[in-house]
Amino acid sequence: MTIKNLKVLSRKGPIDIPDWIDFAFELGAYINDHGIKYKKSINLILSLPSEQFFSLFIAMGIADKTFSKNKQMRSIRKTVINLEKGSRIIYQDEQSARKASVISVEPSPVFKNEMILKIKDGKIERGIPERYWIDRVILLDEEFDEIKRTRKVSKKQQVGLDNSKLLRALYTSGQLNKVEFYPGDSFYLVGNSGQINEFMGNEIFIYEGVKGTIKDFLYFDNSNSYTNGKFFSSQMKRNDVEINDEVPVIYSDLFSFIKQDKQFTKNPKIILSSRTDNENRLHEVKEELRRELLQSDHKIITEEIVEYLKSTGVQIPLGIEFLAWR
Repeated sequence: MTIKNLKVLSRKGPIDIPDWIDFAFELGAYINDHGIKYKKSINLILSLPSEQFFSLFIAMGIADKTFSKNKQMRSIRKTVINLEKGSRIIYQDEQSARKASVISVEPSPVFKNEMILKIKDGKIERGIPERYWIDRVILLDEEFDEIKRTRKVSKKQQVGLDNSKLLRALYTSGQLNKVEFYPGDSFYLVGNSGQINEFMGNEIFIYEGVKGTIKDFLYFDNSNSYTNGKFFSSQMKRNDVEINDEVPVIYSDLFSFIKQDKQFTKNPKIILSSRTDNENRLHEVKEELRRELLQSDHKIITEEIVEYLKSTGVQIPLGIEFLAWR
């Protein structure tokens, strides 16, 4: 299943996904497949009747592509084998879930054709046989040069995705278990932190009787061991986070773009604007983009996205306009 199978809660009861949300989901899927997966980055500016929630629904479309993957075990095996000394994982057993450092990955001395993941677990070196990786290991997007001490995962931090009833209803346990082997950023989101937190917590979805929020799909804080993106405040004064130039940046509004685009000059960008935006702000963004398009070798690909949307049966809702370039 995918997020397209969700229903939206309304005063009249559950209803099908509205066209504008479906459109945002599909844009996220396109950005993931053509920008992240095939490394053909795109840039978009959209004019919307209202930009509220829209950036989050685009991010959900990106996240859904990861949750929906049917990764083969050999792919997971390759990911673990490629772990470097000092990489951090979460090891789970009957006692607790705890963060530990990778020492090495090497052939099993007991079983032929099986690998052992060696970790520093407290004061001992623990070997985790390959057959237990899927159940006991969660990869973290952390890496250090030295072996760090083991520490228990905070009780405030959830481990993995099993705690989301909505995800468990929508995706198979196999899909969710495998997702945890691919941590890392699929998107950067820039916006008003108070507004984003409010929208994230609204209970707006339902699937087979299970209700949920946007927060079930987007993980960019420390509340869970798994992360799939990062959030940056539009009021940010200084950025101490290392930026991956290939990760698409979703600007929730024009103010976010004006204030923070200097932090993400090389990243693919999705800029949202509203009909109610300040005219001076809109003019400033238009002039900036005009300079960028004229001074650099860019190709307008709006029609390419229109054709893609047609092929998926997704309508461009009335009142939405966009320009795309690469």
